[in-house]
Amino acid sequence: MTRYLVATASAPTTEAACEYLTEKLESDDEVYVLTVDVPDESDDREAALDVAQVELTGLVEVRTFRREGVPGQEIVNFVRDNDIDEIIVGPARSGGISTIGSTTRTVLNKVDKPVFVLPARKL
Repeated sequence: MTRYLVATASAPTTEAACEYLTEKLESDDEVYVLTVDVPDESDDREAALDVAQVELTGLVEVRTFRREGVPGQEIVNFVRDNDIDEIIVGPARSGGISTIGSTTRTVLNKVDKPVFVLPARKL
């Protein structure tokens, strides 16, 4: 069994992550989908969680979570608290999608698990 974490702030990121995971998933795998609320930002985080339920339910168990705080640190804490095996993230949340954003950079620097950064062209 493998535990995957999709860390997302948007429906397009979740859709791309689901596409990536569909090729890899075994029936006993688990997918955790996490979004972190940032005060004073409008977004589609709820839609991001819904996409995973629609795309992956029936293939594997999907659990969705919303947290508040600093996204990078919340993702790192979630990985540690839930024995996650692989993390899937987008390159950046807004603007500059050709570079790695601060949240993704934090995750890459602070976890000792594989991190798959979705290609910007998929988002």
